[in-house]
Amino acid sequence: MEKSSTYPYRSEILFLYDVFRCNPNGDPFENRPRQDPETGCIDVTDVRLKRTIRDYILRYRHRDPNDGLEIFVRVADEKALTAERRYEEIFGSLPKAGEVEKAKDLLIEKCVDVRLFGALVPITEKKTTKGKKGGGEASAKIEEEGESGGIQLTGAVQFNPGQSLHAAEIIEITGTGGFASKETARQKTFRREFIVPYALIGFYGVINENLAKETGLAESDVALLMEALWYGTLALHSRSKAFHHPRLLLRFDFTDEVQCGYFLDRVELEHDLGDERRIRSPKDYMVKIDGVLECVQRRSEKLTRVECWIDAGLRLSPEELRERLAALLGGKPEALTVQAF
Repeated sequence: MEKSSTYPYRSEILFLYDVFRCNPNGDPFENRPRQDPETGCIDVTDVRLKRTIRDYILRYRHRDPNDGLEIFVRVADEKALTAERRYEEIFGSLPKAGEVEKAKDLLIEKCVDVRLFGALVPITEKKTTKGKKGGGEASAKIEEEGESGGIQLTGAVQFNPGQSLHAAEIIEITGTGGFASKETARQKTFRREFIVPYALIGFYGVINENLAKETGLAESDVALLMEALWYGTLALHSRSKAFHHPRLLLRFDFTDEVQCGYFLDRVELEHDLGDERRIRSPKDYMVKIDGVLECVQRRSEKLTRVECWIDAGLRLSPEELRERLAALLGGKPEALTVQAF
């Protein structure tokens, strides 16, 4: 892929969404929401956010085997799903160790999540030798592991683990299951689950234009990323993930490798509830992103484009966000995209 056709900007993303009476990201032991023990804030892994993006693309956008929107990292089925097996599912067979560069190009061309997030595919070339079977004279073919290689691509798009912008409660709910544990049982099974009454979750992301050259990340892929962040979050529909609502999505595109750094410590929540664990809806607080805009302002000479998605239910400071974003761009209206919902 020509370098000129890959994504050319160093971009920073701020994404805020809220969750209502659900489990935003359970741990693998009790399926309990992850929580910072010091601050009481709810944690959400970047893996969970990438899963949202991948699922949206796979379910709503991937229509043709040759559309370049295949998803390499899928949820495992009943068999152990390795990266090598997944590669074989897509391309029929593993490449030989000497064909890694060709295999890398195929993977980039076919799979959008590889272009976004990178991939690691170990490749071990099998060598077949003749040996003795059972001590007899008949020879048998024996496969041995030989020369090893692999595909290693660092993703141009990276997100930090997300966190709620306030302390939140975790509530335990007990109840009965739909079925008994066995036919002779006299009652149904009991179930135990944990939910968060409400939390506003924040993620910070970066797109690296230099790594975009290595993974083949294109402008169209970044446009799809933004779409998947917003609509994929809204489309979450499992029992534990339903009722997620996107509230604010901002992307700032810079030239010359300019970068502001972590956005979330520049976002403030203003409320008058006393204990922030009492927050239950966007009506209970105001989100102040003035610190983010001030940081971008100091680098505005290198700012070339801004994209904003905003939900009307979010109380936000500054209220005149569109005007503030336009001012950052020096009055270039064509460089600003705002979608209001």
